[in-house]
Amino acid sequence: MPTRKPIRSSLLPSPLSSSIQYSALSAHDDNDDNWDHTDHYAFDSMSSTPDHSTPSRRDSLEIETHSQTQGPAGGGGYNGIAGVGASEFDASTSTSASNISRSSSIAHRHIPSHNNSTRGQSSEGQVERQGQDEYEGDKRDHHNGPFVKNTHWNRCWIRYIAVSSILVAVALLVTLLVLKPWQHRYQLAPVNNGAVKALPAEQPIWPIPREFATGTEKISLSPNFQITVKASSPVNGVSSPLIEKAIARCMDRIKIKLNTTIYDTPSLDTPVSTPATGLLSQLVIIVDNSAADLDYGVDESYTLNISSSANTPSSKSTNQQDDDSDMVKPSQRKRAVPVNNLQESSATIRASTQWGVLHALETFSQLVVATAAEAPTEPVNNTLNIPNAPWSIYDAPRYSHRGLLLDTSRHFVAVKDIIRTLEAMTVVKLNVFHWHVLDQQSYPLVSKTFPELTAKGAERADRVYSYDDVASIIQYGQERGIRVIPEFDAPGHAASWGRAFPNITVCVDAQPHQAYGAEPPAGQLDPLEPFTYQVLNGLIKEWSAQFPDKQVHIGGDEINFNCWKTSERLKDYIDHPSSREGYESKLPATIVNQDPRNQMKQFGGSGSQSGGDKLLDLYLSKALGMYLQQGKRPIAWEELALEHQVNLPESTIVHVWKNARNAKKIIDQGLPVILSSAEFWYLDCGMGSWLIGSLGQSWCKYASWQRIYSYNWEAELSEAQKKMVLGGEIAMWGEQTDGHNLDSNLWPRSAAAAEVLWSGSKDDNGEIRPLVQAFKRLSQVRERLVEMGVQAAPIAPSWCGKHPEGCLA
Repeated sequence: MPTRKPIRSSLLPSPLSSSIQYSALSAHDDNDDNWDHTDHYAFDSMSSTPDHSTPSRRDSLEIETHSQTQGPAGGGGYNGIAGVGASEFDASTSTSASNISRSSSIAHRHIPSHNNSTRGQSSEGQVERQGQDEYEGDKRDHHNGPFVKNTHWNRCWIRYIAVSSILVAVALLVTLLVLKPWQHRYQLAPVNNGAVKALPAEQPIWPIPREFATGTEKISLSPNFQITVKASSPVNGVSSPLIEKAIARCMDRIKIKLNTTIYDTPSLDTPVSTPATGLLSQLVIIVDNSAADLDYGVDESYTLNISSSANTPSSKSTNQQDDDSDMVKPSQRKRAVPVNNLQESSATIRASTQWGVLHALETFSQLVVATAAEAPTEPVNNTLNIPNAPWSIYDAPRYSHRGLLLDTSRHFVAVKDIIRTLEAMTVVKLNVFHWHVLDQQSYPLVSKTFPELTAKGAERADRVYSYDDVASIIQYGQERGIRVIPEFDAPGHAASWGRAFPNITVCVDAQPHQAYGAEPPAGQLDPLEPFTYQVLNGLIKEWSAQFPDKQVHIGGDEINFNCWKTSERLKDYIDHPSSREGYESKLPATIVNQDPRNQMKQFGGSGSQSGGDKLLDLYLSKALGMYLQQGKRPIAWEELALEHQVNLPESTIVHVWKNARNAKKIIDQGLPVILSSAEFWYLDCGMGSWLIGSLGQSWCKYASWQRIYSYNWEAELSEAQKKMVLGGEIAMWGEQTDGHNLDSNLWPRSAAAAEVLWSGSKDDNGEIRPLVQAFKRLSQVRERLVEMGVQAAPIAPSWCGKHPEGCLA
């Protein structure tokens, strides 16, 4: 029989002598008929682990009550029974102390009263026999007793459940870290895909046209090459100033090639040059509507056809030189390629609108290739050819909204740098300049309505955008088919407003800034201040006159309720619904728009609004009413549709940025989207944390051109859902970017996004465009941008540009 370890003294009312305890057992043994063979000590002879659990309050009360009923100490009542436990517990016992107390109390209910003399007559043999009987009873009660407490499962089930829960949690954590379901895990585009039709190596058009067919002949451009416009019908205008400027830019692009010294020597894989078989002296443009408005959804399609030769030989006039030609210099004309034996070729552009003409001219300029003369007598004496003729191209954008977001608040970007950016956008057919002009850090946009905003909110007096600056940027963009859409981010990101008008903002410069805003300095508009809406209404009218586009970005991201709660008034509104009517009655009336397309609808979930969402909804109802009154269609960041229960016009466009998967959630609510997922299209990612004292990395990964190019958001959308995607934007936030590193941060990575937006990640046969083909063409895009004066960054060693197959991962 195993020995039993004494009960801890903390479980006993008082210590007793061994003899008295033994006597108690002997006395009880004489009354065996009244004895219930319950395991009073929760004893398991196979266990060796003690359990020192604290007895329950109920057990303690039973012990105390029994001790009082059994008389005074000296061996009576509870103390006598407890003494048995104290002398016979084994060190290997794993008994719970609460079970001990409970069992002891139960046992006392069955023990008849004995006087002290009877207990004192117990002998040691009787004690041993009693212990043996208890042990046998323990084994029987292990299976059959009414108070079963001593099985292995009953003692250890909590441990098993705890260990199992820990193992499940660890397995789940490992699975999450490996699969990262919170990230949009699109695969990298394939390196090679022979099913995708490739462009000729000499003519790396970017973005790749939707449909094209090529030949094997070469056409030379006549030294007096010109571009003309013809009317598609007698009722249509022949041309427009915009088209004339586009023609001039195209000729300039060609002249760059004509006058650029060519140093490269042919590589081993360069095809042998073939002689020209045709001569092209004119490109004819036919446009159906040369005065179409530059709006979302305008027709930008075009066709471009270049024949290798005409049916009849070229006339002698083909060889005549135009003394007024500004294509080539007189000294170069003398050495022009002989044309007596060349057939006259033809080239035609056909487009529905002038915007299609602009894109067609850019494509044509990329088809023209400069070839160094065999024996030049001057440093520059190139000939211009169109290889792989005849060409037949049909092209149209996959998405109508193809944007580039530029933040000019966190760092001022000079007008000349913005102009250069617009020029580069034209090359790759981007058509929306999303101008994030205001933010927490500065208010650089000059206001005539409230000039204090710029005077006190701008970074410096010379770092502002005047009315003339804004007008020149808008005009420059429009001449290149680029819409300028401003963003006025509110009610968050408004600390700069508070420099001039502290009463319309709250928590400005509050610390720690992490608790009150996404980044320093903190500050948000006060939705309960009547003057807030007076300022907002005046600015919205002013902005609407400055920026003619029908769309406007209203912001709405990263709203911090803690910031609002620093104001006692706002906190009272948020926390106490009964007080809201009083505050709202002091505000100007909400402007209600009657257009059915702008009917307000709650998004972001069902159920009752939180106090913070109610306050945000109050602001939005008034601000959106002002924008709609000016005829603007709002674009808002995704938080307003996903993270807050607020009312938005059904015409609202939602800008997705946090997670690519969120696009589907928003589309399912019936709202169209623009995509700029930070996982793929945030160009500021990967530069490291800019907060002082931080060694951390950026909150998002660096977006290489391959990652950008592989962003295939269509992969998880149905055909109906794809129609709700209006397009996307590549985003250049300005925390660590200004005019000095703007070009290298933007280009040529933005060009990768441009092709996804224009051509799609897949061709019309559903084949994913491969990276090798894209790399060959993108390397040439970078060279083209550098020739234009854009300081585009290299994407690989220059050796890889000529030997891409040797640079595979």
